[in-house]
Amino acid sequence: MTPLASTLQNWQREGFMIVISTDQPNRARSVLAQVDLHPQELEAGATPEPGRLYLAQGNLGGGFVMPERKFALVSDAELFGVARLKLPQKRFTEGAPIATVLDLKPGDYVVHVSFGIGVFRGLVSREVEGVKKEFLFIEYAAPDKLFVPADQLDRVQKYLNPGDSQPKLNRLTGGEWQKTIAKAKDDARAFARDLVKLYAERKAVRRRPFGPDTPWQAEMEATFPWVETPSQMAAIRDVKRDLLEEWPMDRLICGDVGFGKTEVAIRGAFKAIQAGRQVAVLCPTTILSEQHFRNFRERLGGFGVRMGLLNRFRSAKEKAEILKGLAEGKIELVLGTHALLSKEIAFKDLGLVIVDEEQKFGVKQKESLKHLRTSVDVLSMSATPIPRTLSMAMMDLRQMSLINDPPPGRLAIRTYVRPYVSDVVREAVLRELSRGGQVFYVFNRVDQIYHVAERLKKLVPTARVGIGHGQMTEAELEPVMIGFIKGEIDVLLSTTIVENGIDIPNANTLIVENADRLGLSQLYQLRGRVGRSDRQAYAYFLYHQKELGDNAMHRLQALQEFSSLGSGYSLAFRDLQIRGAGELLGAKQHGAMAAIGYELYTQLIEEAVSALKQGVDGAPVVIPGQEVEIDYGPLPVFDLPVAAYIPETYIREQSQRLYFYQQLMSTRTVERLSEVSSEVEDRYGHPPEPVKAAFEVMRMRMSGKKFGFEKVDGKGGRLSVSFENRAAIAPRIFSMMTRARRDVYITRDAMIWPYSGDPLAATRAMVDTFERCVDAYEREREDAGLD
Repeated sequence: MTPLASTLQNWQREGFMIVISTDQPNRARSVLAQVDLHPQELEAGATPEPGRLYLAQGNLGGGFVMPERKFALVSDAELFGVARLKLPQKRFTEGAPIATVLDLKPGDYVVHVSFGIGVFRGLVSREVEGVKKEFLFIEYAAPDKLFVPADQLDRVQKYLNPGDSQPKLNRLTGGEWQKTIAKAKDDARAFARDLVKLYAERKAVRRRPFGPDTPWQAEMEATFPWVETPSQMAAIRDVKRDLLEEWPMDRLICGDVGFGKTEVAIRGAFKAIQAGRQVAVLCPTTILSEQHFRNFRERLGGFGVRMGLLNRFRSAKEKAEILKGLAEGKIELVLGTHALLSKEIAFKDLGLVIVDEEQKFGVKQKESLKHLRTSVDVLSMSATPIPRTLSMAMMDLRQMSLINDPPPGRLAIRTYVRPYVSDVVREAVLRELSRGGQVFYVFNRVDQIYHVAERLKKLVPTARVGIGHGQMTEAELEPVMIGFIKGEIDVLLSTTIVENGIDIPNANTLIVENADRLGLSQLYQLRGRVGRSDRQAYAYFLYHQKELGDNAMHRLQALQEFSSLGSGYSLAFRDLQIRGAGELLGAKQHGAMAAIGYELYTQLIEEAVSALKQGVDGAPVVIPGQEVEIDYGPLPVFDLPVAAYIPETYIREQSQRLYFYQQLMSTRTVERLSEVSSEVEDRYGHPPEPVKAAFEVMRMRMSGKKFGFEKVDGKGGRLSVSFENRAAIAPRIFSMMTRARRDVYITRDAMIWPYSGDPLAATRAMVDTFERCVDAYEREREDAGLD
């Protein structure tokens, strides 16, 4: 502070206008007050006066001085030693039901929730009672065929299962599908019951809360060099809220590679340490434990946190010292591999265990973690994407936070899939080196890696090449890794040991040789090593042409196609998502998943969990702090004699029409509906009447779901409205409807609304009138003091 104060005072004496631009004004005032400097607020539009010190709300990467104008601007970078530059936030939406129909092609297996598994044959247009409509043509076991109106697309899902086996096609009659669904429902219910039981057991354990944030916590968080993304901030709040409860936390932080999960863990760890408890950070690999140790030391070392690292690179003497420190409580934070779970490690007061990539640990280690979960707080982190339908179901029972927006300024990784050509490698390496960057080169065969190193040195003689693989000792591997981190090595040639956690923002080109021999999730994790700064990153997946099979090509193309940010949640990562689901659900559930398709099974789990929570099946489970969930279940069917579809003349390509049908049918809020409408208009111009009608019908279906409609049939000059649970609709609402329109009448099964003229306008009038009657009924009850 002293040099900064003397610089500011010198400028004041020389008659400079000085403006301090900060987005933390209160902190800035208290820091400046320590050196007796008291800036005044700079009003909007006011001109600074010479020799005066001003404070302005602003956010810049760094300050500047203009001596000839006698003007100086000081930013957070100079004041606090760290700038939190706010860049515009990239909007990222998670997308709708998991099996995107964008990649639904004729010949794919699909599941209709009412009729079972069939084969999708394409979109067809047909005229029904003089009205043209578009249908999905699905073929079942011969000779059965089904034509599903495009506006009921939300009842059709792509068939996915954990294995590659082909499913058995159903018949439309005979009740076979109903039996399969009934069995899967029982499975889902049993699974949900186990989940709820686990949840209740965890709630029964008591521990003292960790207490509110300390001033040190705020100080440490202010040194984070980036601005937190909205979902990252939400995850941080979730963790802190859990630590204030009286029972142990068991939260899973799920986020794409490089989206800031580690920062959430660092803040949670510091909070536990502030409460006088010890923290253990468990990593699947030695390299990842080293990386995390550096990150934690960099963020917490300045706050006096005493930490240790236990892995195979530590000598016996170092290990003994750390063990002694943990037992005596002198070491507050320990990082390491599964060695941390061994019996010989005793903690004085362990409060929090942070587990990175839990799915990479073995069965024994997972069992040890299960026992830990009953007594200490556990925070798990995973980059394996968890599908949204599933996360919705499990959000309350296994506490989960999704970090799903990329850090500001982050660019999508440009991904290339091509045959191996030495010129491509040479050009990619030279281009990265010419901008002062570094390169990851992955070759996953230890026996040939040194030959590849020779080849690389001949191709790019100026590059400094380092080699790293899992069979190297600590003495051999550590200098290579540290050299790469410090920028002394230009190209790190390694096996897939770099798959997890190596965080080097300066390395922005990845080359994978023989990429076809690696699994999709491995390639995806590897690609996450680059693109961790605001520089454009490149990934080259190279294969030797003669050896390439169909599946390998399919995997590589999926990565090229989904190079967008956050594509870990992207729907093309079927095997990743199914694996993510399998890990969350457990092996027992795989059979049921294969029988009815993966997405429908997750929906059944969601229904079973929510039924248990509402007390439909046994005692209700109260979930504190629960937010209102949007119901993504099927909407009521509106069978109207209205041309409501996307004509081929408007959007020619079938896959694009399917995509927008899917966007439309998966919408559950009016805001999202208007976003989809704007996107269609932006891309294809002013929509024709059938498209406008399709959006209008969708809006009414959303309202209908809210009021408990099951189906609206508009044939024969009347709207017949049937309800999901007729008994749940107050008779008073029906009497209000008959008073609102004399010709409306109620039968045992339905409400009948006669009309003449435009069926769309009639349906709109019916839905609006029903909404008014429901509102009036609720006001009456309120006035009468009824709940």
